[in-house]
Amino acid sequence: MYSKNNKISTRQIFRLLTYDILGVGTLLLPSLLAGKTAKNGMAALLLGIIGGILFFCLMGVVIRYLDQEESYQKFLKRCFGNVSGTVILICYVLYYLCLGGYTAYIFGDLMITDLLKEESFYWIVAGILGLCVYAIAQGIEGRARVYEILFWFLMIPLFIMLVLAARDIEVFRLFPLYPVNKREVHHWLLSGYDSFGIFSLGGLALFLVPFAAEQKAIKKAGIKAVLFSGGVLLVLYAILQGIFGVKETAALKYPAVTLMSMIQIPGGFFERQDALMVAIWFFTVFALLGSSLFYVTETVKDLLHHKSDTIVTGAAALCFWCIGVGCYRFAEFSRLLQKVFICVGTPFIVTVPLLAICCMQWKKGGKCLMSILFISYSAFLFSGCSTMELENRNFPLAMGVDKREDDCLITYKFQNLSAIADENAKASGSTDFYIKENDFFTGISKYANDTNKILDYNHLKVLVLSKEFISDVDAFKEFLAVCGKEELLARNTILFFADDAAEILALDENLDTAVGSYLEEMIESREDYKLKDTVTLGDLYNDRANKEQLLLIPVLSEKGGLPVISSYYAISGGELKGEVTINEAMLSYLVQGKLKKLSFTLDDHTAILVKKISTHGSFSRGEDTVYHSKITLEAAAEQGELSESEEIQLENRIRRLFVAQLVENSRKLLEEQGIDMTNSFYKLGMYDREKYQRYKTLPQYIKKMGYTFEVHVILLNEHRTV
Repeated sequence: MYSKNNKISTRQIFRLLTYDILGVGTLLLPSLLAGKTAKNGMAALLLGIIGGILFFCLMGVVIRYLDQEESYQKFLKRCFGNVSGTVILICYVLYYLCLGGYTAYIFGDLMITDLLKEESFYWIVAGILGLCVYAIAQGIEGRARVYEILFWFLMIPLFIMLVLAARDIEVFRLFPLYPVNKREVHHWLLSGYDSFGIFSLGGLALFLVPFAAEQKAIKKAGIKAVLFSGGVLLVLYAILQGIFGVKETAALKYPAVTLMSMIQIPGGFFERQDALMVAIWFFTVFALLGSSLFYVTETVKDLLHHKSDTIVTGAAALCFWCIGVGCYRFAEFSRLLQKVFICVGTPFIVTVPLLAICCMQWKKGGKCLMSILFISYSAFLFSGCSTMELENRNFPLAMGVDKREDDCLITYKFQNLSAIADENAKASGSTDFYIKENDFFTGISKYANDTNKILDYNHLKVLVLSKEFISDVDAFKEFLAVCGKEELLARNTILFFADDAAEILALDENLDTAVGSYLEEMIESREDYKLKDTVTLGDLYNDRANKEQLLLIPVLSEKGGLPVISSYYAISGGELKGEVTINEAMLSYLVQGKLKKLSFTLDDHTAILVKKISTHGSFSRGEDTVYHSKITLEAAAEQGELSESEEIQLENRIRRLFVAQLVENSRKLLEEQGIDMTNSFYKLGMYDREKYQRYKTLPQYIKKMGYTFEVHVILLNEHRTV
């Protein structure tokens, strides 16, 4: 049996504070830091964590001055006098009204952006605030118990998803880590202050004093919450920077949510894990919303000497709703609140306890029902991506975009569900839909108007763009802007180019499966080589923002009635560089360490299978920038018995072949198309920050760079003669 004494334990305080910091911190802080600090975001986070720890030490001193069972509100009046204390409490009310209103906006915006896209922002916010009002009425003890129970049920899935995401990190994108010049130090310090602004939400702890079972333990719980939340934020930011790069992270609205939608769960048994992971932000943001409402209620009651919670709580919730709607309707108002929070709110939260210490030194000279409502409202939100029934949706597996004179042609390939249900139907069972409009945005908007269904892109596997379409700079730019801003297509959609996208997708008539599934399987099951990763729409977004890498996108053509990869299209530093041959692309993948295996035939028809590939790159010291690439190949020859001398000769032949190919093709691509085959620029920051800062852009780097290649071959021959 739980006691009902309106007290909460130290562990519950820790978890409440963790919810308050982690919710909005993971949503807002990554894009904010990436936009201001470039690659020093983690260093800025460390500053914020240190500031948070010092802030809780400061609050620990304040708590020691509070009498037993004395509230923080009464302490302020005792410390500063009735008039000054009342003015400070009014400022606290305004602070928490703004914080609660902005949090309500974040909650509603997150829901309609990533989960309930067809629902009303106003009703979603009204519903969650109604639930908050009821939660406040049940007392802080009941809320704390609910959050305590849910804590690890939310954190463990988050940790699992972060571990899965860490597999895709490009480590070189994390470097350089530290500031070197005055301008960067200035930005680092300002961003450290911004991150501290999130940790300053822990200032809520002062209002928990009369409800804490152990008042002096609040400081310990707060420091623990800062360290826990800070650790999660550091790991999350490192993963976001390592996958998206700093510029794309800054451009995304909620990078953490976007990351969750990209993670591939092994086995592929769960396609919409992002919907489940939004539950983390649902509960954490709800906790901050509830905390803000609770502290406003307690403070206003103290100011007005009002004993009834209901009227005060309802009025505060209405203010939250109005502020949230204002942020939703007017972007300028939202930005103004952010600025007020950083420039006014955070200094106020820190200054008041500091002044209180100085002043004192100078003078010294219904838990169950709430849980049911919580779960019921959560079930309403997470019952699906929308209340729109499945029969009113179409799920394209493949999509193509072409340019037809001055128009845009969009091709959809849907899975024919009735054909799947019919065992005697053709296996591919796909249906087509074509839209031709002046531009891409008008085209995708037209589908719902021309049919009685809406498009759901959550199961889209592949996107095929025609080379003519991407060559139209304005059309391609609009396409990326629409898809990125509206989050229309999943970032892990596999990307292809073609002469004619519609013709490629029409080849599904010759396939025994849907063309989207066929192209996905084709990439994953090629026998002549095996890539560690494929180019996705998210990679294209990242490169267009960061402009520091090389993308090689497969180009499809028709051969024997089937879609095949005939070449690759290079995009370097966000610029279209044109087509390269399959051999050139494979050599680039080899140097980059993206090949798992490779098979080829020598001039004398000796078949070689490279079973293991190891690569290592480094840069020369001094003024010249030379990239040294060292490659080790473990290969097997598909022929009869070989003597030891024959093995050595064969190893030397393979080594010379690869070195010659690498030298010749790297020089050709660099001189003729301005392509760095080694894709080494983004790695430079890890080895030489000064050079990385000097070149600044990929084109400048390419003008000055050079290559050396070293290949070692280990022949694994099972048939050796002595």
